[in-house]
Amino acid sequence: MISIKYDDFGDNYELFVKLCEITSEPVRLVKEGCKDLIVMNAEAFDRRRKMLDLREKLIRASEKSPIEMKNISLDDLGKYINEIESESSNN
Repeated sequence: MISIKYDDFGDNYELFVKLCEITSEPVRLVKEGCKDLIVMNAEAFDRRRKMLDLREKLIRASEKSPIEMKNISLDDLGKYINEIESESSNN
């Protein structure tokens, strides 16, 4: 993850927005030598959130009890996987 001084971020906002878009990686803002904020592109954030949701569902599904007992249907898992695959192929 790239670290950027808070003042540099404010002075070069558009440059760092472009960096986030190109890399799809978060940028760490450092203020007075301390980590202050993490900034990332909204699309990358949504994609990561979906991946984390999918990972959580897959972990639940791999537990000993059946998928239906966890209120997760195979159809829902399939939809998540298809969404993520289509987003990946579009990028």
